[in-house]
Formats: sequence, C-alpha cells, structure tokens
Amino acid sequence: MRRVVLDVDTGIDDALALLYAVASPGLELCAVTAVVGNVPVEVAARNSAAVLAHAGAPRVPVAAGAARTSAGAGPRAGSTNHGHDGLGGVRVAQVGHREQDVASLLGSVAGQAPFTLVGLAPMTNLAASAPFADDLVVLGGELVQKGAPEFNAGHDPVATARAMATVRPVTLYPIDVFERVSVTPADVELLRASGRPVAALAGELLAVRRAHLVGDAGALLLLTHPHLFQVEPRRLGVVGDRLTATADGRLLDVVVDVDAPAVARAFVEVLLGA
Repeated sequence: MRRVVLDVDTGIDDALALLYAVASPGLELCAVTAVVGNVPVEVAARNSAAVLAHAGAPRVPVAAGAARTSAGAGPRAGSTNHGHDGLGGVRVAQVGHREQDVASLLGSVAGQAPFTLVGLAPMTNLAASAPFADDLVVLGGELVQKGAPEFNAGHDPVATARAMATVRPVTLYPIDVFERVSVTPADVELLRASGRPVAALAGELLAVRRAHLVGDAGALLLLTHPHLFQVEPRRLGVVGDRLTATADGRLLDVVVDVDAPAVARAFVEVLLGA
C-alpha cells in the first residue's frame, strides 16, 4: 500500500482525488494539506475535511498552509467550473477540523514511514513540504503551450521553480494528460445511483464537472495503475509563468500519454468497490 499526503486547493477534482484516495485499496491517505488556489485556503481546508468525513475518513488530518502566493496573491480570480464554494454547488455537510501546522503534521507522518507527496494545487506549499517526503507526484505544467499558462504552475511561478528544484524525485502529471481523462455519462449516473457514499458523491461532483473530467484524481491513478500511463524523462523548467519544456530545465519523469478510457473506468470501479 502506497502512503500518500495530498496537497490540495479543493476544488471539484481535488475532492474527486480525496474520494479516490480513501476508496483505493492501494493507497493509504495519511494527511491532507491545503493551499490557496481555486478557493481561499480556509475554504480548501474546510471542503477537504467535509469530503473526508462524507467518505468515512474523518480522522485523516487536514492542515491549512499558505494563504497567499509568493507574490502575495490570493485565490484564483474570476468564475470557474468550481464555483464560489469550490465544489460546484454540490452540498456536502461541513464539519469542524483541528487546526494544525503543516510542517508539524508532515514531520509526524514522515516519522511513521516514508510517503509520497501528491501536489494537486498551486505549488506554494511544496518547496517547504518536499523535504518531508520520499518522492513527489505533481500535477502541473504543460508539454504543449496553448492559451493561458497551466494554473497550478502559473499561479505561483516562484514557488513552482523552488518545488522543481527539490532533491526529491519528481514525477510530473501535466495538463496535456489531465484534459484527456473523462468519465462517460453512463458511468456518472452509475456512481450517482450507488449506495456507497464515496461513489455517490463522486457521481454528483462529476455531474457538474466540466466534461466529466477526473482531473486531479488521475495523478493518483498513476500510482495505483501505472501500466495505463506512459512516462518518459523530459527537461522542464519555469519560463515566465509556465512550467514547460526547456533545454536548461530539470530532467523529470513526465507522463506523456495515457489510456484514457481505461483510467476513467478504473476510477469508477474503485469508487464502486468493484
């Protein structure tokens, strides 16, 4: 079983990743850290605690990290698919959670056994959190530049550069792959109709998610179903507000291709308990 800590800005697809981490028999979710991104950090922490409680994992600790980016910016500006509450209007009962310090929490987790830090949000927390981890899986960056910079890297490019400079091994799950893994409408309805709370909530979130993307959860399926992904060494670095291919970048393990239908189906099967 792979021990993981998730760094999130919850977020519809961060919530999907939390549900998958709880449901997967191949993962042990040790802790969650929140950061400013899609929503303010306190909303991300509150959403994370609510989703975990709904999924039957209320004892997984949640710590709120950076409330501002390195440059002092707050959460993402403008309207997004995530809505003002982060969960696209899907109602999840709110619960209290104990305030914790990120460094203290990660030190405690690392003292028990090695873990993988999975970054699913802007990277403001990651440079300080990386030394506690055995390795990192980071959702961010882009292989092909088009449109606005990928959000997780571009919201705090200073922190992104610092995170990519860690001495820990890094596997990058870029936006190019993120955008390819969608659950079919039929499987969305199958999840919504499930008697399992973890599956039913995933179905409700996917129903309001753009293109029914599993999004951040794909980075966890990389850990549990690696045979469905193609990973190659590539040099990537921060260029302006982008984490992208550059000759002087760091050599990283990068996901370059995916069996998207198989990954989406694996996600559904794990949530359903198949």
